[in-house]
Amino acid sequence: MNAATLLLVSVPSQTGTDTFEQIHKKVTLEQQLCSCYRFALPKLRVGKLDTLVALSDSLQKDDITVEATLWRLQRQYKEWSGSDVFIPKVDGQNLLDYVIGFRWSEEKFSSTEPLANIVQSILGQVHSFEEELKKRTTDYAQRKQIASAEERKTSGSLMVRSLEGLVDPQKCTETEHLTSVFFVLPKHNEKDFLASYEKLASLVVPRSAQRWTQDNEWVLYSITIFRSCLEELKKNAREKRYTIREYSRKSVSTSAESDHWEESLESLRLRSLEWITTAFSETAIAWTHLKAIRLFVESVLRFGLPVNVETILLLPYAKTQRKLLKTLDRITSQWISGNPEYFHNEKSSSTSDDRYASLLGISIQEELHPFVLLEWNMMGKET
Repeated sequence: MNAATLLLVSVPSQTGTDTFEQIHKKVTLEQQLCSCYRFALPKLRVGKLDTLVALSDSLQKDDITVEATLWRLQRQYKEWSGSDVFIPKVDGQNLLDYVIGFRWSEEKFSSTEPLANIVQSILGQVHSFEEELKKRTTDYAQRKQIASAEERKTSGSLMVRSLEGLVDPQKCTETEHLTSVFFVLPKHNEKDFLASYEKLASLVVPRSAQRWTQDNEWVLYSITIFRSCLEELKKNAREKRYTIREYSRKSVSTSAESDHWEESLESLRLRSLEWITTAFSETAIAWTHLKAIRLFVESVLRFGLPVNVETILLLPYAKTQRKLLKTLDRITSQWISGNPEYFHNEKSSSTSDDRYASLLGISIQEELHPFVLLEWNMMGKET
């Protein structure tokens, strides 16, 4: 089952009838506009009115913050797994299936706690995941940069790659007075080099030039000289535009070092994927509980006390959402005080708009409905 946007709605429970079944019959069985599920809420603490109003103001921003963290975890998982298929589960099941079968977790978030405390617990947990994700992505990027640099040393051109593995140290000259010097030069300069290298310094060993290897553009040579004229050689080599490459027989194996960083990077990637699997699940669970709190707070502010509402999860079918909302308007408009013909009446005066917006506890700029409505994005954002 796939859904881009879910709808959470809350309506006053009707005495003497099953409110959920009444809505389910109309929107699912008769008009086939959506799938319809009960979205059970626990008996949460109402608290003071000013606390609920403050929560209503902040919960929308908190919702956006938690959602953003969830989709960042998803995008990072895709990047590190190299797959567009998102595998992590939420409490052992797909996110949509978890939401459909949602049951409040007393173990994670006690419903006896004040709502503000539960929200802060959720935000604290999600913030810790956000910070850990930043740390892991930074660490991974740094290690990847090092691994790439090490790889270039073994797979790049002769101008940048390590000479380890290209040069046989047993055939190099390293004594108190003599040393081997390595040159990388363009292939088209090879003849000129062989004809002139003995003149690059005053004490170059005659016929000491040794060709080691080549690539598509460059060739690697070494010559033997007396250490005393090393600076003279470097100066003349620069004038001839020959590149001298440093080589030490005591250097650590570059290939082994490259393998070490590759293994370290892969190990970090696998550990991070495992961590994201857990973090995504916990963040999705926290997000769902936050949605439940939002629905509860808005229901209390809309319909008052005692809390007696039916909370429902709707999965609109393709291109049915507008018709679904109009159908819900017709069904539920009679369940609140006021003129049921008001809703979606384009001829209503601004005074009437203000009066009903105040009654329903919503902004005049929002589309008015006789029920609480929260939209729920299930697909994430790729930006």
